[in-house]
Amino acid sequence: MRKTLVTIMATLATATLLTVTTSNAAIYKFTFQSSDAELTATGEFTANAADEVTSVSGTISGLTNQTISGVTANPSFPTASYSPDGSFIYDNLYSSTGMAFDYSGLLFTTAQNLGGYWNLWGTSPGNYSLYESAGSYNYPIQEIGTLSVAGTPEPSTWAMLALGFVALTFVGRRRQRAGRLAPSLG
Repeated sequence: MRKTLVTIMATLATATLLTVTTSNAAIYKFTFQSSDAELTATGEFTANAADEVTSVSGTISGLTNQTISGVTANPSFPTASYSPDGSFIYDNLYSSTGMAFDYSGLLFTTAQNLGGYWNLWGTSPGNYSLYESAGSYNYPIQEIGTLSVAGTPEPSTWAMLALGFVALTFVGRRRQRAGRLAPSLG
């Protein structure tokens, strides 16, 4: 009976692992901190399998308090494009190695700046810029600072972790019960 149970569990675990597909999107948390500590942008973004940022949300605080409402789609991805107001060049290309965003960067909008855009781009490892445009070539906020990016687990990862703990608990309890059985006579 025990051998059959172990075989069934091993088969189910193998089947589960073999049917897991690769993720088509990854979620990352980010924090931009200006060098003078006057501006902070925090939030999260989603990058698809081609490393294109497809959504962004969060807040900007300090010199201004704004809510990040979304990424501006790049019609020429992965080639760089001009922002609709002509103020920035952007590509929305995320790199998980090296610099998170290159000199073209990530273009996004906020709920409070309806006619303008924000661009976050890197100039060298550890050196990033975050500028706000308010119409053509008008930059009310121009900050230089650092960017930190960290991946966040997807819900399916948490589900697999919980399932693993449940399975370990089940196997552990089965072993404890087997140890308490009375020896058979005869």
